[in-house]
Parts: sequence; structure tokens; C-alpha cells
Amino acid sequence: MELPFLNLDIEPTNRCNAHCYFCPRDQTPHQGLMTPEVFDRALARTIEFDEIAQVRFGGVRTKVNLCGLGEPLLNRNTPDFVRKVHDAGFEISVSSNGSLLDEKRGAALLEAGLQGIEINVGDEGDDYDEIYGLPFAKTRDNVVRFAEMAGDQCQVRIVLVNHRRDREHTAKMMQFWRDHGIDRFLPYDVMNRGGTLFVDEMQYDSFAERAEATEILRARNVDPVCLAPFLLLFVGYDGQYYLCCSDWKKEVAFGSVFETSFMAIMGDKLERTVTRTPICKNCNHDPVNRLTEALRAKAAGESDDRAVDRLLDVLIDQDTMSRAVVDELADFASAAPPGRRLIPVIAEPDGAH
Repeated sequence: MELPFLNLDIEPTNRCNAHCYFCPRDQTPHQGLMTPEVFDRALARTIEFDEIAQVRFGGVRTKVNLCGLGEPLLNRNTPDFVRKVHDAGFEISVSSNGSLLDEKRGAALLEAGLQGIEINVGDEGDDYDEIYGLPFAKTRDNVVRFAEMAGDQCQVRIVLVNHRRDREHTAKMMQFWRDHGIDRFLPYDVMNRGGTLFVDEMQYDSFAERAEATEILRARNVDPVCLAPFLLLFVGYDGQYYLCCSDWKKEVAFGSVFETSFMAIMGDKLERTVTRTPICKNCNHDPVNRLTEALRAKAAGESDDRAVDRLLDVLIDQDTMSRAVVDELADFASAAPPGRRLIPVIAEPDGAH
């Protein structure tokens, strides 16, 4: 079978120097920095997985992003991590808020082979200072300088979270960055991070349309499975495999990179995703919740039956693909020996840099 993509997030840290109100990062019960030993084992697992994925999934390569709940540049080893991923032959990018992207760090990342960077800067001036809790002028200058340094080697993409629910503001910010020579953007609506962030319109349990969505899917004999846990793989700073990047509280872990493989945990991931506990049932990426949102939009006159039917087709196709990924890897998982625990899974304590 062929897949549209495979992406792996490796989390250098879940600590952050920003304080965005639309990010529930501080609800994470434990925080730290990924050590080089943990990273090396995570990369070894990535190589192992990618070799199998290329055979099973039409030659698709795994893209690696140094990303997670925190700011990767808080980890002094991030440039070394970039170099190791690049030298292993993977496409490598980093997600950052840009506030620490000074000339020295920027040069180190580019010298290490960085090919892409997503920088979350969705406001300007005093608004940015208040919303992100960081100085805008410094961040702006960092981003502009890095884009000039990067040239054609590394794509700079500005992440624009529509936390205001104002498309005009997003368009305004796009023009701001175009005026500064950057014209690649990743606009996003607010995500509720598996229900960790309270968003009024995402309280799915309280909506009558939730039961309606469940009945519609049952009538089609579909118990849809989200694609995210299978195409958007995630390794935490502590070396644990997690369900996906929406597990903001790190509630669902499947063992460490020292003890098991990506292939071996796919069946457990599928079970968790099908039962929707505890993450999926409240997540805005969950298929039932997505259908609930579509039904609410139709009831409000903002959509129609055709849009609902199109979404249903998408959800069914994604369910088929998710289950197929698990099936394709099942033989490898059952035949693979358990991972050999080489060293303890430890993370640098808070305060270490």
C-alpha cells in the first residue's frame, strides 16, 4: 500500500519559555530535556522503522521533526540532534517560537543540515508580548535574520494559530511576514490537545450532535480510527512512545525506545484509538468529534448535507488506511525480538541546559 506521508516528532524538551494562553503545556505532569543517549536510541528506532516502511508503504520516507510540547532550542543538544538525523538520510525540520534563534544558534542549525523550520509567530508588537510572554522585536529580528541566512537550504514557515478566530488577522500577519521577505505559512485553528485545553465549541460530550454522529457511523457499520497515531508518530523527551502529539498530559505511553519498537506498539495504539480512551474521546481530531462538529455546523446553517457526506467519506478512508498500516506492520512486530535495554531512560532534570 502507499501512504501520503509518514512524520515522526522527536521531542528535545517539553519545557518552554513562552506562555501562550492557547497552549496547555504546563498541565504536563513531568518536564525535562532529552539526553543524547535517549535521542540516539530514538533515532536508531526511526531507522529501523523507516527501512520497513519503505518496503511496506510504497517507498515513502519518514520525515523527522524535532518538535513536541516545548521549545527545542532550550536543549543545547538540538543542533547535534539535527546533524545526526541529517547524516542518517532523513529530511529534518525543527519547530520553534523563534525567541532563542539568535545568530549563533541559527548558524549551528544550518551547519548541521537543517532543511525546514516552523516558527510560531502569529501576532506582532505589544499583542505578541502579551500573548506569548516574549519580546516581539527580538523574535522578529531572529526570524528575519535566520531566513536571510537560510537562503534556499532551509524553508522557513510561519505558523499562524487562529486563536482570535479572526481570518482577517491571519491575513494581516501573512502580509506582515511577506513584507519581511517570508512567504510560507502554516495557518491553524486552535487545537484542544486531546481535551487538555478548554475550548467552548469542543465540549463534545455536552452536544446532542455527538449521539447523532455515533448513530450515523453505526448505521454505516463504521467504527472510525484517527490517522494521527499511525502517520504522525511521537517519541517524548523521556524516550517513551506516546499515542500522538495530542497527548498533552502524556497519559498513554507504550514503553521506551530501549525496550520496544514502533512496529511492536501499533496494535496497542489501535486498541487505544478504537476505544477512544482516555485521549481520543475529547480530542478535536477524533473522527466522531469531527463529525459532531460538522453536524453542529449544519444545524447552524453554516454547512449542508453534502459537506457532512464528504467528511464521512474522508473518515471512512482514513479508518481503512489506519487499520491497513497496523496490518502491514503486524508480521514484523510479531517476528521482531524485543528491544535490548542498553541504558536507563533518563532525562536531564529541570534547570539543566
